[in-house]
Amino acid sequence: MEERKSLLANNAMTTLSDLMDFLGMPDADDAIKNNLERLINAASSYIETMTNRRFAKKEYAENHFPSGDQELCLNQYPIRSVKQVKDTDSGAIIEADSYSCEDTGEIGVLYRDSGWSLRGYYGGLSNDMVAVKRCLRVTYEAGYIMPKDGTEETPSDLPYDLQYAVWQMVQQQWNLASNGANGLSAFSVSDVSWTFDKALSTQVQSVIDKYMRWV
Repeated sequence: MEERKSLLANNAMTTLSDLMDFLGMPDADDAIKNNLERLINAASSYIETMTNRRFAKKEYAENHFPSGDQELCLNQYPIRSVKQVKDTDSGAIIEADSYSCEDTGEIGVLYRDSGWSLRGYYGGLSNDMVAVKRCLRVTYEAGYIMPKDGTEETPSDLPYDLQYAVWQMVQQQWNLASNGANGLSAFSVSDVSWTFDKALSTQVQSVIDKYMRWV
């Protein structure tokens, strides 16, 4: 018999086996497993869309405006490491020992004692800065080791409340589908859709709010 291929996406926030344990399913046929994995993918993508974040560990390269102070906010977090910060004006690589994410990486901030000095375009009668130049290119790794990618040497570090939120969302949808009560209202974005017969629980919504990126 051909082995079933997992349908879990790269951003899946739980594993099929953990979800089935939560649902009290000791076993299921391939069709049910496929549907459960699709629901995991949909719930995970919904959380990412609502929080405006990406949670799986990945390398990013972003162009940033200097902040004008000591903190530079990157788009994704937690920051795991910084490969380099490049001054795109001069082509110079900013010295790695001049900045750190050791104390601020959990909130996506790159800290520099000497600050991230503003640079930009000047104009007007007083020659004031009229536009800040996006002259920093930051290459860094951010995010969590997802449950499906964890090993004994490098276990998953995705917060458990996010995994539990996915379990609850899938359980709600699975129960609705099993009872023939799906589909009174829907959320959709790009190729991801999520259909609700009733609102998310307060507990799930509070988890989503906790990880929301507000800027």
